[in-house]
Order: sequence, then structure tokens, then C-alpha cells
Amino acid sequence: MPNIVQRFKRHFLLLFIFGLIGTSCACVTQAAAGERQPLTVVLDSGHNPGQPGALGVRGVYEIVYNDNLTAKIADALRTAGFPVVLTRTPTQNISLDGRTQVANTSHADLFLAIHHDSAQPVYLDKVTRNEVVAYRSKKPLAGYSIFVSKLNPQFADSYHFAEIMGQEMLRLGRSPAMHHAENIPGENRELLNTTMGIYRFDDLIVLKKTNIPAVLLEVGVIVDPDDEHYVSSNGKQEAISQAIVSAVRAYDRFQSKKR
Repeated sequence: MPNIVQRFKRHFLLLFIFGLIGTSCACVTQAAAGERQPLTVVLDSGHNPGQPGALGVRGVYEIVYNDNLTAKIADALRTAGFPVVLTRTPTQNISLDGRTQVANTSHADLFLAIHHDSAQPVYLDKVTRNEVVAYRSKKPLAGYSIFVSKLNPQFADSYHFAEIMGQEMLRLGRSPAMHHAENIPGENRELLNTTMGIYRFDDLIVLKKTNIPAVLLEVGVIVDPDDEHYVSSNGKQEAISQAIVSAVRAYDRFQSKKR
């Protein structure tokens, strides 16, 4: 009986070794054939616990929205086969330059910053919700916005991805927010594409100092009650995540054709 067990162990070990050899050969064959790996995406959840960003209509800070959605996007991208690098965890503080360093040293292919929008004080009323101070827009300000920087060394590809993402947002039934183009202090941003809601913002550090194509998405306006309700919905967050996956897939195909 011991001899039989030993022979079985040897047989199983040989099968395991041959399996490893076969896998290694397959990997070498794929590499030799020049098979391209999927894009690696850097996801940057905007702001820090110490500087949580805009305060929404329900008294919830922007960072909460950013972190929740970024986690869903990361899961959706990984499920679709795209490697993901996160610039920060929900409890982590990191500088803007630190975020660009993560992007520039990660050998990634695409940078996407996730934010949720507010508006200039002239458009806001201070309100109290359950004894919590909050801000509410005086008029409807719903919609998404996409920002790119012409100082990014790969601006053309950044803009192309911004267009793809704008198309996906429109397919969701979203409309671009127009208040960033208004001629008031703090705004007056150049609209590169009115239909897609793509703005030029050259001095955004995470866009201009990142060496790979980089885009910042303002998902919705959290001082607008209707839009805050939209971006807070778990179902809408899942739909937005899938829309971003579709945009990354389309951008991946675009890059594949260039090679």
C-alpha cells in the first residue's frame, strides 16, 4: 500500500509540474505573439478625510460620495478584467502631487479622478438638515462635468477618453452641467465640447502633472436636491460604474488600433 501511495504522489507531482510547464509555455507564446494586456486604470477618489470637499444638501461631505462610487467603479473594472490602482484608501490623506506620483510610477495607462460637484456661493443657500448645516442650490444645477488639461503631455488621448465618457454619460440619460462656463468669479471655464460637457482646466494638478492620459469627472451636483438623490442611489451608482467600464473598454479598443 505505501508503494501505491508513493506512486500516486509521484504521478500527481508530475502532472502538476507538466501543468506549470504548459502554463509557462502558453504565457511565453502569448508574449511572443505580442498579445496586448488590458489597460491599467488609476482611480483617484477626490479629497482627503482632513479636507473632505464640498458639503452637500444633506450635510454629507463630498469625500463620502467619492469614496463610495470609486469603490464600485474599481470593482466593476476589475470584474471586467482591467487592473486598477487606487491613489488612496478611504482613511488615507495624500497630497495632489502624491496622487500624480502614484499615477506616474504605477506603469498605468489611464488616470480618472472621481469628484462630486458644488457651485459658487452666489448660487447657494445655507440650510439646516437634522441640526446639520448644509448647502442647497438656489436653482437647478444638475448634471455631470468632465475636465481635461491641455498641459497634460498626452492631451489628445485625454480628450478622446473624455469624449467617450461623455457619450456614456449621455446614454445614461445624464446631461452636462453648464454652470462652470458662466462668467462669474471662480468659474468661466472654457467649454471644449458643449454637447459632452467637457471643460478645459489647465491648472488642475492631478491632470497637468500626470504623464498618462488624465480626466476628472464631476459625477453630479450634490447641492442640487434632485441630483444628490440621483448620485446617492445604489442603482444609479452601479449604472455609472458600468458606463465607465464601457468607456474604458472603448478607449482600450481605440488604443489597440493605434498599435
